[in-house]
Amino acid sequence: MFLVFSPRAVVPTLAAVALAFAVAACGSSSSSSSAAAAASTSGGASTSAGASNSGCAYGVVRFDGTDPFSNASMNGVVTYAKSIGCKVTVDDAQGNVNQAASDITNLVQGGATRIAVSVFPSSALKSGIASAQAKGIPVANWGGGLAPGVPIAADVGLGAGMAQRVVQDLGGKGSLLALEYAPGLPCQERAKDLLAAVKGTKIQLTQEQITIPGQVTSADAATTAWANAHPPGGGPLAVWACFDDPATGAAAALRSLGRTDVKVYGLNGTAAAMALVKSGGMTATTWVDGTDQGVELGKLLQQAVKEGKSFKPILIGGKTIIVDKSNVGSFLVAHPQLATG
Repeated sequence: MFLVFSPRAVVPTLAAVALAFAVAACGSSSSSSSAAAAASTSGGASTSAGASNSGCAYGVVRFDGTDPFSNASMNGVVTYAKSIGCKVTVDDAQGNVNQAASDITNLVQGGATRIAVSVFPSSALKSGIASAQAKGIPVANWGGGLAPGVPIAADVGLGAGMAQRVVQDLGGKGSLLALEYAPGLPCQERAKDLLAAVKGTKIQLTQEQITIPGQVTSADAATTAWANAHPPGGGPLAVWACFDDPATGAAAALRSLGRTDVKVYGLNGTAAAMALVKSGGMTATTWVDGTDQGVELGKLLQQAVKEGKSFKPILIGGKTIIVDKSNVGSFLVAHPQLATG
């Protein structure tokens, strides 16, 4: 394996944040809106009305309103909370780890009795988690790992299968662009899986950091530069993204360049990625049932409140399927909500 570190591999806005090992792209503070937006994938904050389960209040912190996959997981929490008559307040951290920690503290002060957050490593949210811990409020983290005060987490790394698929398709040689996102624990874990799979091969790996917000456009720019430096005929070429949004940006860049010789891989299994797999714009994506994981986190938060100090920390897994041209049709029949037409 040959590693090539791009000059853009360290993004200025990421280097500035000194919370544990995580850093974040800049974002503005969250705002408030009506209850109708609580289960949507848009940004902002909202509180559900008409809660019938007195004393039950879920606080939900979205990673970023523009990320459909992590939003789907938080929608799962919201759906469960509403199904048992609980009040729900949703905040959008807009890709900013400091904002996420602040949102947790604000939710605690606002009366939340159960809190769910996504993507950011729990170790980077210490100030917010401490405020919840001080009041005995359990926190669940989708993708951010277990930690003191966070007894519930969902493993959304699940990247080994796709990493092995990429290496197999390249035949253990050629050039590979990896579009990564250091602040998010899922992307950290998936990048480790990729490095492990590439190790010992003859694949030349170039690692680029994308930004959030702006994951699609930053991936487009990085892919354009890399593709121009890797013309056709020099060996197998591929782009791997640690989640689907940058993979769609890579596909757009390659389409603009008229390049059909580069394979593109993503993870999460969003509707946009499925459409590209179906059309041939992407080679494959790994679908992860994030919504189901979110529902499970909601249930476990309820259980944690009931059991109190006797509740034992738990890390849940999730269902995954690698979807490519061979099975995308049958997959979309089984999951019509991911078909875009």
